[in-house]
Amino acid sequence: MQARTISTQNSPSPSHQSYSPAAKSPAGSSQQKGNRTLNVVDFAQARAFEINAMHTAMRQSKDSAAQRAFQSLPRNLRRRAASHNIKRLPVRLRERAMREVESDPVKKGKKPDNRHKKRRPGTITQEFLRRQGTKRWLETHIWHAKRMKMVEQWGYKLAEHSNEHGIKSAYRSSHHQCILQDSSYNGCLEITGPKKSIVQLFDHMLDPSMPTIGSARYIDGRRQYFTYLYERDSFPQKLIAPVTFLWKQETSTQESMDVDELSKNGQLWVWIHPSAFDQAYESIKRTLADLKLSDDVGIKDLENSLVIFDFTGPRSTALLQSVLHLCTSDNINMEAHKAWETISQLRTSSSLPPGVVLSLLVEDPRLTFPHKASPRPATIPIETLKDTQDLIAHWPKTAAVSTLWSAQERDQMLANMVSEGTLNQRRAAHLVPGTKLTPTEADSQVPILLMQREGKPQISRAPGGGSSEFECGWSLILPKGWGMPFWKSFIFAGARPGGLRERRSFHFETRQSCFPYDFPNTPAYDAYAAETKTESQAKYDRKPVAKRINYVKFGVEDPFGAAWIKCLRAGASSLGAGQEQLAGLDEKKMWLLQTPALFSAMKDLARRTAKEGEEQLTVALLNKTVVEGHIQNLLKKRSLESALASPRIEEALIRVGVDFLNRGTIGMNGMIYMIPEDKYQEWATRANLKGKRTLDGQPRQKKEPKSWVDDSDDEMEEDDRDCDDLEMIRPPPETLLGYVTTGQYCYSEGKSYGIGCCSALGLARLIAFESKAGAAPTSGPKVPKMMVLVRSTRSKASRLAKLTVLS
Repeated sequence: MQARTISTQNSPSPSHQSYSPAAKSPAGSSQQKGNRTLNVVDFAQARAFEINAMHTAMRQSKDSAAQRAFQSLPRNLRRRAASHNIKRLPVRLRERAMREVESDPVKKGKKPDNRHKKRRPGTITQEFLRRQGTKRWLETHIWHAKRMKMVEQWGYKLAEHSNEHGIKSAYRSSHHQCILQDSSYNGCLEITGPKKSIVQLFDHMLDPSMPTIGSARYIDGRRQYFTYLYERDSFPQKLIAPVTFLWKQETSTQESMDVDELSKNGQLWVWIHPSAFDQAYESIKRTLADLKLSDDVGIKDLENSLVIFDFTGPRSTALLQSVLHLCTSDNINMEAHKAWETISQLRTSSSLPPGVVLSLLVEDPRLTFPHKASPRPATIPIETLKDTQDLIAHWPKTAAVSTLWSAQERDQMLANMVSEGTLNQRRAAHLVPGTKLTPTEADSQVPILLMQREGKPQISRAPGGGSSEFECGWSLILPKGWGMPFWKSFIFAGARPGGLRERRSFHFETRQSCFPYDFPNTPAYDAYAAETKTESQAKYDRKPVAKRINYVKFGVEDPFGAAWIKCLRAGASSLGAGQEQLAGLDEKKMWLLQTPALFSAMKDLARRTAKEGEEQLTVALLNKTVVEGHIQNLLKKRSLESALASPRIEEALIRVGVDFLNRGTIGMNGMIYMIPEDKYQEWATRANLKGKRTLDGQPRQKKEPKSWVDDSDDEMEEDDRDCDDLEMIRPPPETLLGYVTTGQYCYSEGKSYGIGCCSALGLARLIAFESKAGAAPTSGPKVPKMMVLVRSTRSKASRLAKLTVLS
């Protein structure tokens, strides 16, 4: 009712006074009306209060009875939740809506937070730490999680492979472009103290047949060093993992040059694979305690202190040149900067001295983001080529001096890092969008280390292992917190990201053993093999009986894991070992014979005993020549004594590569057999037979190659319809030599290839037999050496192949 009430004014109106009726005529005969006037302005002014009150009442009546502000819009313009969210209304109605909300008698209170919202962390950093749980994230985890398949491995959440590109695409990129991988999951130990004590420590834990970390080529910090780490005084048994060493290089002065390097204090970084990091850490600490060096030598875990990126491919150097812009301040390493500018047009890092290190001081890559790698030049100027050759021949001695070794410097770099918002404000101030930022005094200058990755030159590989450009590259070491700025710059410059699958594939394509997949004598391999066996067994059991392979019919006793004890017993029994010796074999004492001198001694002995009139090859003779002779001599040269009992040759394995002579495919856990003596000549006649045709000259059915990472048909039988009778003969169990640990189609060779391990005694018997057979006069074609038979777990047929020693 209040909305329909009009206020009134009780004061007399001035208009009444200005109006007077006309006077009657004195004559009275007739009444005449006089002229009446109305002043409109005065009348409206006198009635202003009533007019305003009427308009107000009409407006209030309309608003209260008809609709609110959000209801006044046409239905096609109404928005959901506009009744309580004023910003969803047009600007012209927001003031009215605000008055309506203020005049509402009931005020809606804030809804209390539910338990999920109460538990939510306050910052995004706390949320990421909560989501990590027991699996640590790398600095580039968020970027990888949006684009790649993530798996939980070795206590980390790591990228396995790209969701968009297959393994063949990565193979092309590594041959023509650049593959970038985040290797920050590798553990790093910092060991400080007198250099002489540190060298003494690792003399008890490294391969005595290889150079020590105190040799002249490594002690000054100019090169990194790759070797194998063992338990204390346990060589060649109890292998832990491959490791990489790098000494800190000090600024050279006249006084320091006159002092012997071993008499100085030093700082050493040791990189270890995460699957064996804890074991290596504890073993080093025990060795320090046993040698009574704990007071002199300190050890520290540098977890979350460094970021490591690996570059592989011929365009690695050009891509780094496009992103790394050198600083021009006074505290730079002039020798390193000149060397980096000299090799700006170098095609591949494999031309440089192996393992060299460069210390650079570069600008923040976000200032010049995005980057683009320059095209490869068709020709190199003669002057530049000559300067590059002079640099390679005379590498600078202090090119690795860096402030990155200081923990205080790394913390300061993270604290002084300019925020992304500040850089965006500086970009917005430019009139032309996309203009590069000019470095200022407030911008960071990042110290980095570039290490040339030499492709493991100390390890002999099979011939034909691919181009050096494929396996060589650079390793970039950054301070913590700078992973993503550099990672995004490299990706925009043209690098292709890679994961764990690509890393294992690169080792396979270059015929190198990949840790821990191809090291069956290590605890890391045992954990990997047990997990793989459990998963494969569970996958096999889930399939119906009619849809899975009958391994019993195929004669495969161990389809999901390699039974190494069987090949050890087969090798020992072939050389006349007794039942007591066979029963005493222990798979836990298995060791890798990977020293070239030891294998050469075993091979020479096997060939010598094959001659007429020589003593017969036996297990005792091999132990006496290889173990007691060469291994003990190696230990005596370092003044070491084995803490364990002398290893036995019958428990030794040798890493080998499997090359098919004709055709065939091989997968994980494939079996390697020695050719039976009565069938050797039949197999030798077809050693040079082309695999595209059968013995009758008929063409074979062509099959599409599959990558070793494609496990979609793991439980499918292979087609054996075009195999002849000789290929279908099952080799006897006593001829078992070993198993394949990694194998499938090899893109670098255009055929199948495998990496595996064979018993040392089995290979010795094979070498002796072939030497004896080769000494007999034959008129046939030349037979390849170390010829064997290979069987896949999914096939009944045996394929002809040859072995090449990788150790």
